[in-house]
Amino acid sequence: MNAPTPSVRPEVSKGTPSASEGFDTSARTDSVVLDAQSLTKHYPVSQGFMKPKAVARALDGVSFTLHAGKTLAVVGESGCGKSTLARQITMIETPTSGHLQLAGVDVGSADKASKRLLRQQVQMVFQNPFASLNPRKKIGHALEEPLAINTPLAKAEREQRARAMMARVGLKPEHYQRYPHMFSGGQRQRVAIARALMLQPKIVVADEPVSALDVSIQAQVLNLLMDLQDETQVAYVFISHNLAVVELIADEVLVMYLGKVVEQAGKQALFAAPRHPYTRALLASTPRIAPSARQTRQLLSGELPSPLNPPSGCAFHKRCPHAVARCEVEPPLLRQPGDGTTIGLVACHRAEEIG
Repeated sequence: MNAPTPSVRPEVSKGTPSASEGFDTSARTDSVVLDAQSLTKHYPVSQGFMKPKAVARALDGVSFTLHAGKTLAVVGESGCGKSTLARQITMIETPTSGHLQLAGVDVGSADKASKRLLRQQVQMVFQNPFASLNPRKKIGHALEEPLAINTPLAKAEREQRARAMMARVGLKPEHYQRYPHMFSGGQRQRVAIARALMLQPKIVVADEPVSALDVSIQAQVLNLLMDLQDETQVAYVFISHNLAVVELIADEVLVMYLGKVVEQAGKQALFAAPRHPYTRALLASTPRIAPSARQTRQLLSGELPSPLNPPSGCAFHKRCPHAVARCEVEPPLLRQPGDGTTIGLVACHRAEEIG
């Protein structure tokens, strides 16, 4: 179950940021920093001796664009393909098919030297800050390491930048010489965020960055992420199960189910009037403090199907309360509903009827 909504700062307009030392703040908020077209990732899976290999369709035709200074939230149940998508964006893995452009450069056709430069533009913040830090290295070393590997900066300048970044994320100067086990969970996540920003990336992929933290600490980390975005115009891909958090930080939401996008819309449109039955079920399961904001819970029957053997037609039809015979045989296209009431895309044959 999702945690209660953390209390964060009021949403503010993301306009032109103030100049910040060590960061290029000249990026326009309307510039596209990431463009994904029909991204697909299939994994061969052994089924045993003398049996043909199966194919796990972890990602199946995902398309979206990400703009500077904006946050794209990716939500869905475990196993829907969120982490696989993160591995494609960060170039940890190569997609089976499709195209991925970072700052106008096609990743698939880039040479080794170009990919190394591109990887500096995409950094990641992991769910468990303690596991993502080397327990044998001091925090100062963890922050300087990206600069030592990727820049010709001298030791003194690397230390200066590391200490400046520590101050920006709310860490004290004496923390520079401490080890990860000497920090709280929230402080360690601040270190992880600082390390991700050391190379001034255009994109930060945040994979459940606050789910391991207390609600009060979640609010502090979310405030920090939004403040840094205002200052640097960095774009976030924010992966989360907690829709209450997504509602606070996202600009656009991508709802995934079994490797496919089932709904894509701006935050206000999606939370005000979700069109896909799966999105409605996710929103109804989010705890709300205010009685007026609570929704009737929609229980989904059955389990998430296996990506090794997805259902025919609509992948959600076996769990959908609105499924008809057409849903069993014809996969729905991701489209804008024809009734003109929603700005967004939905993959549902009956979006107009049930909306």
